[in-house]
Amino acid sequence: MSEVGLLALRGLAGGGLVVVFALIAEVVTPKAFSGLFSAAPSVALASLAITVGFETATKAGRESTGMVTGAIGMAACCVVAAVAIPKLRALWGSAAAWLTWVVVGLGLYWAVFVGAH
Repeated sequence: MSEVGLLALRGLAGGGLVVVFALIAEVVTPKAFSGLFSAAPSVALASLAITVGFETATKAGRESTGMVTGAIGMAACCVVAAVAIPKLRALWGSAAAWLTWVVVGLGLYWAVFVGAH
């Protein structure tokens, strides 16, 4: 399958899973979790499923590792946001949280993908 075909398939699969997770989120409580389950996780799962089905296991492993490093960066971002936003206000607290995500994500990327070789 061509690169364009794979990209289109990823888009359709990701969008479809977003809709499925959003429908599930409509019947679950609390409603605060609806966004959490309907966006990034469903797109990541769809993309990974396409990679496993149409490309190599090595590429799927690299993508999975990248998803995990990004998730760790996001968790660090959330912790910093919870502490920094009440103290520094929205703009600077959000900037500190975003910077944390970038530093942690890029640091882990370097440690896993660049420094390992």
